[in-house]
Amino acid sequence: MAIRLITVFVLFCALFVPSALASSLDRAREALDQDTPERAESILSENIPPDSVSDEERDELFFLLAETARHYEHFSEAGNQLNRISDPFWGGMGYYNLAMAYLERESLSRTRVALRVVRSLAGGDGSLRGADLVSRAHIAEGLLALREDDSPRAEQVLSRVRTDSTLVSEGLYLLGIARARNGSLHRALQTWQRVERFPVAWPGVVEARLARVWGYIESGHHGEALTTAERNRAYLERSIERLDGLREQVREHGLARLIRSELQGDQDLVEFLRGSRNHTRSPLIAWVLEYVADGGDPSVEPAKLDSGFLGFLADERERLAGFRDRNLRQQALVYEQVALRQTERPVQRGGWE
Repeated sequence: MAIRLITVFVLFCALFVPSALASSLDRAREALDQDTPERAESILSENIPPDSVSDEERDELFFLLAETARHYEHFSEAGNQLNRISDPFWGGMGYYNLAMAYLERESLSRTRVALRVVRSLAGGDGSLRGADLVSRAHIAEGLLALREDDSPRAEQVLSRVRTDSTLVSEGLYLLGIARARNGSLHRALQTWQRVERFPVAWPGVVEARLARVWGYIESGHHGEALTTAERNRAYLERSIERLDGLREQVREHGLARLIRSELQGDQDLVEFLRGSRNHTRSPLIAWVLEYVADGGDPSVEPAKLDSGFLGFLADERERLAGFRDRNLRQQALVYEQVALRQTERPVQRGGWE
């Protein structure tokens, strides 16, 4: 499971609140999104004197300068720019991206150091977004431990992912893997079962369902494996059907209108997401959050937003169809193993009479 670079969630609010950031910051951010760091560098160095912007804009300026340096693989300079940021959350986001850059280059010791900085900064932010970033760091550390075959360390780290985080499904899926590798298959199965209540859009949800089938096969409980595989088949068929329905709604009404309707009069999107697991009860919001986390920009014009979101949903439909095929192969494997067991049984006395 790939670790994605963090996306600034505040962009999501652009659907409802006009941006107060300078146009140059917007253009620099767009240049980075288009993988043209040299253009971003030019915009940032020539058009935005740090003394001419607010504290929040200054922090974003240093963040974007760090991102530009990271694109050029000037990691020391990226760290220098991040150290100029006063907001611990902005600094934490930058260090998370820096950690992922180190990981891509197999610099594992620097990855660990950067992730510790993320936890230190984000943990001191004292907000829900900071706690979510700490959980993201725990997941990255857990993945790193699994990659190094240090499953005890992975279990220790992944068990710290907050249960009220939007990352909890991915954390539980990976925690189950760590427990299975540690020889606790029963606990792994219990862990994966906890993931089933989360939206299908979230990472690790479908994976955990298929992992349960594998776990039952490994433990010799073929009846449970078949039952779970059959439930997974129905679940995936239903999820694909609902996703197709959502795509039709977006084509007919547009994404922005659907989101406003989902808020049911709430003007503050962040408060809506914080309240009583609204993000778990709303399939639309769950998919939109994943779209943003995958790099989608919700601040673009409505037609471009709809096009980007529909393309994302088409990819997700293909992903779910792939899981459906894998589940069918799991079912076939269980049937094959059950048949083999039947043929290997000794014929009982009178069995042919």
